[in-house]
Amino acid sequence: MYFCVGVKKILPGFLTVMIIFTAAVCFAVNKLSYHSESVNAEEESIFVPVIMYHRLIKDPAKAGDYAVSPDVFKEDMQYLTDNGYTSVLVRDLLDYTEAGAPLPEKPVVITFDDGYYNVMEYALPYMKENNIKAVMNIVGAYTERSTQEDEHNPAYSYLTWDEISELDQSGLFEIGNHTSDMHSMTGRKGCKRLYNENAEEYREALIGDIGMLQDILREKSGVTPVTFAYPYGFISSESKAILEEIGFKALLTCYEKPNYISRSDTGECLMLNRYNRPSGISTEEFMSRLLSENQ
Repeated sequence: MYFCVGVKKILPGFLTVMIIFTAAVCFAVNKLSYHSESVNAEEESIFVPVIMYHRLIKDPAKAGDYAVSPDVFKEDMQYLTDNGYTSVLVRDLLDYTEAGAPLPEKPVVITFDDGYYNVMEYALPYMKENNIKAVMNIVGAYTERSTQEDEHNPAYSYLTWDEISELDQSGLFEIGNHTSDMHSMTGRKGCKRLYNENAEEYREALIGDIGMLQDILREKSGVTPVTFAYPYGFISSESKAILEEIGFKALLTCYEKPNYISRSDTGECLMLNRYNRPSGISTEEFMSRLLSENQ
């Protein structure tokens, strides 16, 4: 009898200790699991620097914030190669986030905005020799005008519809949409929403311009871009959903910040920051900013 009474007194305390011990073990296991998942997430996050070029021009007098010489472009590419970077296309990043396709150890994305013919004239031969890939974001109005004039002058001409197709078929270029006729600061700032424009009017404006260029590119050049570049970097919060509706999977900004992508980005429209490449600074100085992961 005394034994039974002793057990009854001890048992509640013992159960309490066991419950506390079990809870502590579960907490520790969950914390370790969470930490492991966090570490894995960090390990899967890939640093992807993106460069924004515009014109390549041989005349030093015309160099500036949005124009560099072909030699500067080649020096930049050689620097990246020497430091272990491999150029990839935006669609390669999408293949990684959507399907787990492999990426090189140190990927970098090269972009050209506006669709200048001089890129084809000066950069393409070098890119073919060195297997360098890039994204060409074209403006429909510029391309149409250049197609009509057909001067092929590297000092000022833009690509034609046929040349866009040729770049696409080279396997070195991905064609991006940079609006049909919104690359302007007159009235609307790029494709930014007007202050007196309601949501539906804004949606119709973007679809009417950007969606139209999608159709024209498909018809005249045989390409359907999945990448869109914001003119001048002007962004309205409503634009992302509209651009996704049109069919874009990646949006290029002008924010000079590093990018990190991971498999957890699956199903999301990638927003990629870019560093503009101006003239007047050395390759080493520019690359020190571009390749810094801690900004």
